[in-house]
Amino acid sequence: MDRLKSMAGFVRAVELGSFVAAAEVLGLSAPMVGKHVRFLEDRLGVRLINRTTRKQSLTEIGLQYYERCRLILAEVAAADALASTQLAEPRGRLRVTTPVHFGRHCVIPILLTLMKKFPDLQLDLSLTDRLVDLVEEGFDLAVRTGNPENQTGVVGRRIARQRMIVCGAPNYLEANGRPNTIADLKNHSLYC
Repeated sequence: MDRLKSMAGFVRAVELGSFVAAAEVLGLSAPMVGKHVRFLEDRLGVRLINRTTRKQSLTEIGLQYYERCRLILAEVAAADALASTQLAEPRGRLRVTTPVHFGRHCVIPILLTLMKKFPDLQLDLSLTDRLVDLVEEGFDLAVRTGNPENQTGVVGRRIARQRMIVCGAPNYLEANGRPNTIADLKNHSLYC
């Protein structure tokens, strides 16, 4: 049995005065609440609750155990609440790396919208065409063009497809000639 669930059953049974009342609140059967209490008693080797058909009362160790269980369950609830608040809205520093041109034109506008929506989020942006080691350099996110590469400790996902074309100004092509193959591009001035 799960010890925290057993503690919760025990605490509810003490606070509400019966296994039946605790069962209703916890969405369990009264015998199941009894099993949780017996599990704790067997595990500890002591009686926590003196029970008769008409009433129940805590033993001396049961009272001390109840007080500790109440505190433990309150701390667990506080820890859960803290974690869920942290997940409710992004906050803290987000380190992002992206290629220079793609980052300026496509990623930065999206990140600015994100920053306006979540003011507790601090952005640390690196625009670089070099392939960075996310883990080694401490980045949380990399937005890259091309095929995602498998790296240890990194999860890659395709988020979009972007069609790319090679184009040239008519005056440039008239002066330098029109490339017919990819190999012809080495003889041209390229701006990416």
